[in-house]
Amino acid sequence: MDRQRWLALSPLLDELLDLSYAEREERLAQLQLEDPEAAEQLGRMLARARELQSQGFLSEPVVAQWQEALASVPDDTSPPPDLAGQAIGPYLLERQLGQGGMGTVWLARRADGRFEGQVAVKFLMAGLFGRGDAGRFAREGEILARLSHPHIARLLDAGVHEGQQPYLVLEYVDGQPIDVYCRQHQLDVEARVRLFLDVLAAVAHAHARLILHRDLKPSNILVTRDGDVKLLDFGIAKLLADATQASEGAAATELTQRAGSAFTPQFAAPEQVQQADVTTATDVYALGVLLYLLLGGHHPTADDTQTQLDRLKAVVEQVPKRLSDVAASQDDTVIASQARRLRGDLDTIVAKALKKTPAERYANAQALAEDLQRWLDHEPIRARPDSRLYVLGRFVRRHRGAVAAGGLAVGALLALTTTSLLQAHRAEQAEQQAQARRQQAEDVLSFMLGEFADKLRPIGRLELLDSVGGKALKVLDGGGTLSPADRLQRAKALTVIGEVRVSKRELEAALEPLESATELLQGDPPNADMTAAWRKAQGAAAFWQGEVFFRQRQLDKAEQHWTRYRDVSAKWLQVDAKDADAQLELSYAENSLGSLRLGRGQFAEAEQAFRHSLALKESVLEGRPDDASLQSDWSDTVSWIGRLLQQTGRYEGSAQTFERALSRVRSLRLQHPADLEWLKREASLLSQLSRSQLGAGRNAMPTLTRAKAAADQLSRGDPANISWAVLALDIEADLLAQRRDLTPAARVRQAGLLLQTLDGLRPGKPPLENWLPLWVALVEMMVGPGCAPADCSAWRQALSRAEQRLDAVIASRPEATPLQTLNAAVRLQLLKARPEAADASDRQAACGRAQGLLQLRAGWSQSHAELTQRWLQVQSCLDPRAGERSDWQAAQAWLQHQRDS
Repeated sequence: MDRQRWLALSPLLDELLDLSYAEREERLAQLQLEDPEAAEQLGRMLARARELQSQGFLSEPVVAQWQEALASVPDDTSPPPDLAGQAIGPYLLERQLGQGGMGTVWLARRADGRFEGQVAVKFLMAGLFGRGDAGRFAREGEILARLSHPHIARLLDAGVHEGQQPYLVLEYVDGQPIDVYCRQHQLDVEARVRLFLDVLAAVAHAHARLILHRDLKPSNILVTRDGDVKLLDFGIAKLLADATQASEGAAATELTQRAGSAFTPQFAAPEQVQQADVTTATDVYALGVLLYLLLGGHHPTADDTQTQLDRLKAVVEQVPKRLSDVAASQDDTVIASQARRLRGDLDTIVAKALKKTPAERYANAQALAEDLQRWLDHEPIRARPDSRLYVLGRFVRRHRGAVAAGGLAVGALLALTTTSLLQAHRAEQAEQQAQARRQQAEDVLSFMLGEFADKLRPIGRLELLDSVGGKALKVLDGGGTLSPADRLQRAKALTVIGEVRVSKRELEAALEPLESATELLQGDPPNADMTAAWRKAQGAAAFWQGEVFFRQRQLDKAEQHWTRYRDVSAKWLQVDAKDADAQLELSYAENSLGSLRLGRGQFAEAEQAFRHSLALKESVLEGRPDDASLQSDWSDTVSWIGRLLQQTGRYEGSAQTFERALSRVRSLRLQHPADLEWLKREASLLSQLSRSQLGAGRNAMPTLTRAKAAADQLSRGDPANISWAVLALDIEADLLAQRRDLTPAARVRQAGLLLQTLDGLRPGKPPLENWLPLWVALVEMMVGPGCAPADCSAWRQALSRAEQRLDAVIASRPEATPLQTLNAAVRLQLLKARPEAADASDRQAACGRAQGLLQLRAGWSQSHAELTQRWLQVQSCLDPRAGERSDWQAAQAWLQHQRDS
């Protein structure tokens, strides 16, 4: 098998090995449909693994009591065996701290009284210990014994339990991962660099002793409360000059190979992914990823939507975006405000550490540290050519005062002389160069607007067009009167630049090119032949302007531009009523307006827009029945209508609409089994369908079961995709709410575990706004006999965090708060008003706050079903006789009418 094929199959094999036998067979059957050849090869590998296992390969017995504990675990969802209280050598285990692919770490205390204090005991996981692992584990002890540095966790002891289970006793570090620490303590750029220098000092200490770490990542670098860095886990380190290899021969080679394949993909260097030789530059790459995360707030090559294979390919092929550009758009306000400081030298330092070829990186951690120290000292760094101008700039930064006085007089004379010489030289060449530059700029724009943009858009690399397009347009500025064709071409280029900046979240910067594009395209098409291109370009500029304001929650301005998008598309269609492209453009414009009006609570206008959009798409589909992209757009519009009907309380109609969309999406998924995006759509539609079924009084459990199966399959396909993980948790929460076989205490515990998992998706960060409805739903299930508020700190903390986040979101735009966010905030106040959660006065206060929240937004009353239901609950809380009032009875009657319609 060649290397590329192995790289494709390896993540799938890891996935299969982590599954139970039944799940493994089910996953293999699915792979058989998607890629029969891959399924056959994986089947042979698994059969070989079973054969080796039956022969006793890597299966020497470990501590008997551990085997018995593992055998008693009923399934993969059960917690690991509790070994607390057991003695390992002279140490008494207290609780498990963590678990990785090869090692498990426990908190322990010395049991023989020789010293007090906590330690960390690390040992191989039960079932993985064999001959090779024993030697490899002993080697880890040798490595740690040779390392003595204040920023490396110390090795205190080592031994073998009952002659078979090796363990290491390490200094216990009570700290936070370095990225979490930096964020929570709001460290600025300089402070983060100085903290990172401590990491580099520890790694450089190891490199000086010919030792690699090879698994540098935030969870292996902790920072204590005092700000001390501690580097952990040299479990997969390699000795560059291991004298034992010569004597151990093949056995040592096997250990090296197995250790070499153990790494964390997100922090692996290209040579690790490609199974090539590793050097100190391999650690430098991981350090570059870590520094990019600390200063940019984002991974240099991975994103939430990639599959595991795509992430590995990105490590090898994708050149990261410039650090300062990424930092400017992140949600860490301290770093975003200092993004300018990253430009230049820090951009260059990080880019050098992340070079794909090891020889182009810093040779080791010490070299990287020296350049960072030069940046702190305002000295020239070595990662760039030492031009005279650059060295002079660094000198001026270090000696501003001394340079300033003498520089004024000398500078003036030098400037006059230099200017005269330059002007004379430039005058001779200006004419011939101007024409060449203009032609080059025109060629660049033509290239941008051709197939190149279409190829870059699907892979998310449109940013490559931003700077080059902007420079081309500057060259062309001031070139006299433009022809209509020139105006159209430049407007299209400006719109692409605006689109790029929106995708990079540079919203203010996106407005300038988009406004310029709109100005160039004022009025009707100059001639009939340009109608289609002119109207399409007008619509594109209007759409992206609306998108900027929509993301900023300036909904009036967004609606203004999207209405213009609809109007120019309608004028295009008036010229040729059968033009499929014009029909689709108008359909997309109506869809945009529909989604905006749905969010504003303008349900009648939204429904009109969605149904017009759907009719236009269906008209085009008659002539393009096999167009998968158009079918996808059709199902998207149908699902918007389903959500609108659901929000307005017409649950039966909503359920029928979702079922209609599901039918087509399921058909498309079967046609494209390798594309997980179709599976995600199916899971999402099933989730929405189940809620409509519940609203209509129907049994939703079969639908939720199907939704969970789809979500589980998604998670196996890409465990690191956060949006898919949230969808799976949303479905799990709905299932938990409908289960009747659980005791109240069990429901409380499971809701708490789901909330813990949700919180763990963004460690150290507040929940995203669109997570808040799920967060509140889980907190609601955590209240009950199994978790009385007086005794349940987890419930109180979760409720408090949700309330703080909701208050912050609503305070930022009270009149434009999305209805789903407002609904979550009111639900939370009603939760605080439940009898088991508060006394009478607190209940009244919470209901009063809920009433105030409902008054922030208009348009929901007897329009939005859930908010209308919340209003009825709030009124009943504030006034025991509310049910006798005419307004209360009218709202109740409206809800019933919607359910019956």
